[in-house]
Amino acid sequence: MEAVALAATRSKSKTLIGAASNWTAFMATLAVAFFLTPLFVNKLGTAKYDVWCVVEAVLTYFTMLDLGVAACLVRAIAGRSAKTSLDLNRMVSSCLFLFLAAGIAALLVGLPVLWALAGSLEKKLAGDQGVWPFMLLMLVNVALTLPLSVFPAILEGLEAFTTKSVIRIVALVVRTAGLVWCAQNGGELFWLAVVYSVTLIVEHLAMAVACRVLLPGLEYHWRYIHRDTLRQVRLYSLDAFLAMVASRVSMQTGAIVVGLMLPTGQVTFFATAMRLVEYAKGMLRTLTSTLTPNVSGMQARGDHDAIGRLFLQGTTWALYAALPVQIGLLLFGSPFLARWVGPDFIAGCFPSLAILCWTVAPGMAQSVAARILYGTGQLKWFARAALVEAAMNIGLLFLLIRSMGLTGTAWAVTLPNVLNAVFVVMLTLRLLKVPLLDYLKQYLAPLVFNTVLALAWWSYGPVKADYLAITMVVGVGLTGYAAAMAAWEGRKTWGRLRTNGWTWKLSTPAISRAS
Repeated sequence: MEAVALAATRSKSKTLIGAASNWTAFMATLAVAFFLTPLFVNKLGTAKYDVWCVVEAVLTYFTMLDLGVAACLVRAIAGRSAKTSLDLNRMVSSCLFLFLAAGIAALLVGLPVLWALAGSLEKKLAGDQGVWPFMLLMLVNVALTLPLSVFPAILEGLEAFTTKSVIRIVALVVRTAGLVWCAQNGGELFWLAVVYSVTLIVEHLAMAVACRVLLPGLEYHWRYIHRDTLRQVRLYSLDAFLAMVASRVSMQTGAIVVGLMLPTGQVTFFATAMRLVEYAKGMLRTLTSTLTPNVSGMQARGDHDAIGRLFLQGTTWALYAALPVQIGLLLFGSPFLARWVGPDFIAGCFPSLAILCWTVAPGMAQSVAARILYGTGQLKWFARAALVEAAMNIGLLFLLIRSMGLTGTAWAVTLPNVLNAVFVVMLTLRLLKVPLLDYLKQYLAPLVFNTVLALAWWSYGPVKADYLAITMVVGVGLTGYAAAMAAWEGRKTWGRLRTNGWTWKLSTPAISRAS
């Protein structure tokens, strides 16, 4: 019992530390993105920024050539206590081989696709011949980082989140300095691509060194590539790959179709709204990213009840974090856009933002459930639901974009996303055999506290388009919200500890029950 209690305590501590370091790294990335977006819009101009957005959206599809292998590798490394060193070497070498093949495929498929797009994108820049070299270099970057992505996956499986975050932050500082210099000195897309690609590749190489230090016995060699291991990877990664494909379609197709079907400048409005929502969701999802290896470890130890408790507790805290963000985007999105990228963006961008922000809280509930499914390897129906979401997204997109413009595009993203979130949660409840009523109880306190928060923010009235004014109003509301939430959750925790007869002695069985 002591061993189980200590293992659970270490697991919780590692999860919290990992979540904090991941969140710090993402917040640094988010701060840079907020800074660079208005800089790029102003220095590059709307036409060049349109090209950047479209190329970025297209190349995001090629990251699907990951094929779900990274998710398989994370799970294998996290459950390494049940594997021999030979099994791990076979798994890592097989995954690296698949990543290399994916990189080659990215080049072979990407060259004709980008060549076909180059003509229409050059027209946006009045025949600028620099578009093709820019696109080519960005494609080469994708092809090279695919095999290199084996190393961040290994670090994630090792739960070395702090090491991974430090490397990312250092690379981010260097990358940002280079991008700012390029934007200030001509704003050529090609040189922006050079800085972006070189710093990203160096970042992955630094993670390779970290993997060698943390797992000195790990070897990458063709002789470890084994047919049975490849079959094992395929069985797990196929569903992860399908889910990834569907996610890319749902999130990126809108920007591409808007860029091709609506007038110049519209894609910038939609991409800005979409990015703001995705930044918010990404900031929150980093808090759940540590759950996958944690769940895999619990499954390897046979601690299935702990997975159910983690799901319920994780959902509560995810909602506590997500609902204020969703409310904030809705109430303060307009003045923030006016200050961030300019008043001209309010009419073009805010209606889409007001629709897309409704995916934030459902998306976080889904994120917790998805981490459970990835950690346990139960991805079959999750992947199929994601494919249905993508199909609904495309169908609604072409149905609504001509009649409703950008707002139709936003609805085409939002409605399928919310429906899929509900399905994934129900799927996870069934897998873990958790009663629906127990799950719904996790929503009560977050909804009550956030209703009060929303009323407080709304009663303040219109906020000036000024960072200080927005920060003051949001900060005062969040301070009261955090205090009330901490008092409520602390009271609940104290009540549970007293009920379970918790003491400070690690040797008592009650510690195991409380854990």
